[in-house]
Amino acid sequence: MTSAKSDIQASGDNIQYESRKKIFDEIKKFSKTEQEELYRIIKRCKEEVSENKNGIFFDLMNLQEETVIEIQKWISFCNKNRVQFEIREKEMTDLQEANPGINQ
Repeated sequence: MTSAKSDIQASGDNIQYESRKKIFDEIKKFSKTEQEELYRIIKRCKEEVSENKNGIFFDLMNLQEETVIEIQKWISFCNKNRVQFEIREKEMTDLQEANPGINQ
């Protein structure tokens, strides 16, 4: 039989795991520039990284909570930026289609 405290701990661990898994999934979508800024965030937070010829590696589960929050802020910024870029791209395409002969 498990105690309520251990059930809460297990639940918290699961939430932490799921949260960091979502971060991992978002990081996989990053451009090279976004990855470079992620590296700067991790280094600025004095987290441990491993570097070799294949890249830079870190354990997402071992990052401090403050670092995770900074990464989440960066992910949010990148996602908002992508949406805004896509809107601008569509506006430009619509303008060019509505005004053939411009920018040719």
